[in-house]
Formats: sequence, C-alpha cells, structure tokens
Amino acid sequence: MAESGQRRAAVDSVLRARDIDRAQASTVLDAAYAEGQLGAQEYHDRVASASTARTVGNLARLTVDLQSPAVFSENPPSRRPRRRARAEYPAHTRARSSDRTATIEALDTARADGQLDADEHAALAELATEARTLGDLSTLVAELHQRPDAPTKPRVRRDPRRLVVIALASVAAVAAFVVTVRDRAEPPPVTHYNSAAPLVLATPSPTTIAGFLHIRDGLDAKFGNAVVDAITCHPEYARLTREATGQGSFSADYTYYGGFQRSTGAMPVRARATVSIDLATVNTDALAATLADAATTLSVPDGKVQHFSIAADTTTKRPVITIHVGNEHSQSGFLTTTLSGELIRAHPYEEK
Repeated sequence: MAESGQRRAAVDSVLRARDIDRAQASTVLDAAYAEGQLGAQEYHDRVASASTARTVGNLARLTVDLQSPAVFSENPPSRRPRRRARAEYPAHTRARSSDRTATIEALDTARADGQLDADEHAALAELATEARTLGDLSTLVAELHQRPDAPTKPRVRRDPRRLVVIALASVAAVAAFVVTVRDRAEPPPVTHYNSAAPLVLATPSPTTIAGFLHIRDGLDAKFGNAVVDAITCHPEYARLTREATGQGSFSADYTYYGGFQRSTGAMPVRARATVSIDLATVNTDALAATLADAATTLSVPDGKVQHFSIAADTTTKRPVITIHVGNEHSQSGFLTTTLSGELIRAHPYEEK
C-alpha cells in the first residue's frame, strides 16, 4: 500500500494539471478561507499559485494542510494503469501518419483542458509532425492525462493462398507502374495561382467586456439561454459548467475557444444545491467599469486581468463575480462584486 501511494505521488508530481484540476483546488481554497482556515493574504497567494500551477503535485501542496470538503483530495486526477499489449510494437518502430495524427489530437485535448500552454502545444505538435518512431511520439505525451493507445501488431494467420494473392497483386502493381511511366510523355502543365491572404475573424478576449458579451450571445445561440453553474474567463479561453441539455440531473463542462466544445465526455451528477446563474442578469456596464479599473482598485502596478469567474459564493450561495489581477512580477490582488456591480470585498496588493 505504501509503495502504491509513493508511485501515485511520483506520477502526480509530474502529471500536467488541467484547468478543472486548478478549479478544484481553488474550490478547496475558497472553502478554507470561508471557514477561517486561511487569512486573506495567504488565501490570495494560494489562489494565485493555483491559477498558474503546472502539475497536479503543485496543486496538492497548496491544499494538503487544509481541513475542507474533499472536493480536491477525494477524487484526485490520476492515471489509469495501462496494460502493455502482448503484440505492441517496440519503441524504435517507424510511426505512421495516423499515429502522428492521434498524438496531435491528444496534444490538442491537453491544450484545451489547460495541461499545455500555447507555446508548449505548438512546439510539441511540431515535433509530433516530424517524429519518425513510435517511441518519439510516446515521449511527447508521457506527461498527459489522455494519451493515444499504442498501435499493436495484428494477428496474422498463415495462409498459402493469401501469399499467392499478395504476390499476384504485387506483380500487377509493378506492371501498372511500368505502363504508366512509359505512357507519360510529358509532365502535366503546372498551374500557378495567386495566393490570397486568409480571412481571419478576430475573437475578443474573454477577459474583456466584448469577449464576455460574445460568449453570452454564443451560449444563447447554442443552448437557447445563457444559464451556467459557473464560468471562468481567461485571456485566451473560457471554461464553464452548465446543466446537461435535456438531463437536469447531470452537468457538463465546456471549453470556449471562439466556439463551445465539451471538455470531457463525462457528465457528473449535478448537486441539488447547485445555483444556476443567468448571465443575462449581469450588469455589463458595471462589469466593464470594474474590469477597466481593477488594476487601479487593487493597487497592482501595470496589472492586467488574469481571469475572472462568475459562480455561487461558497458561504452565502449567492452569485458573485471574482476578478483576479496580476503583473509579470507576481504582484496581484483580487476583488469580488455582486452581479449588479456592488463591491463585496477587495484584497489589494500590499508590499511585504
């Protein structure tokens, strides 16, 4: 048992953290702050660390000393043990195009759920495109939660008739190739096209009021309403949870990158106490002003909005907006308002 725990800890120490893992850690920290386990500054520091944590191990260290609901520790992200197939190809086996595609799809999933940032994703995807062996591809996804299954050797039954068919097919293919080459007197004419610049439709950043309105309108268009359980807006993307369409007892997670896509196929049971929040009730004029003045309000030099969330307060269960501001020197602060824009609390940056 001890060795099993040590192995899991070793895996978690390098396993990439997803946005959902960071959100779970932040939920634990919220509960601990509400219960008085953490002071305001310590709570703020830990939340800031959770928002930038790279591994599951980093997140675990932020909550290991807390007495709080087992939101994070009860169901920690873990890797299911993978059974090595008997006929699995060795690592030096050449990779096929389909193997590279499967690896890139896994990297895309990791980018969407926050395991990789944009630069890491681009670099790893480029390496996957140029990978020559299955071992090269396996190394690129070794630290990810979802990894493509390794290709396995098919079981081939020896059949003399099948060998004859293959031989005849090979002869026919060679003959067709020779005839084709002989008949090709001239190369086909080359047509030149004038390349046009691609049309790029810019999507506003979700941490701006324009981006928030874009997401809210998109929700209404896709689902018929803009009701969510919680939403967190980052500069490049947003994550949200809402009632699963047509299945009120379950919830579904979505990632927004200019459009909505399911983060996972899982649909956890939706707690009865879950508070639904209609984003149409947000005072967007007040939110725009708060976002614009947040860095000044929180005394963060050259600060920018790192992310803001709309969710039910862990204590009052009332919907609130929490805005986090930071700069490149790790100076940060946060504030909380009602949906109508009234300030509830603010924790500005203070020089230590």
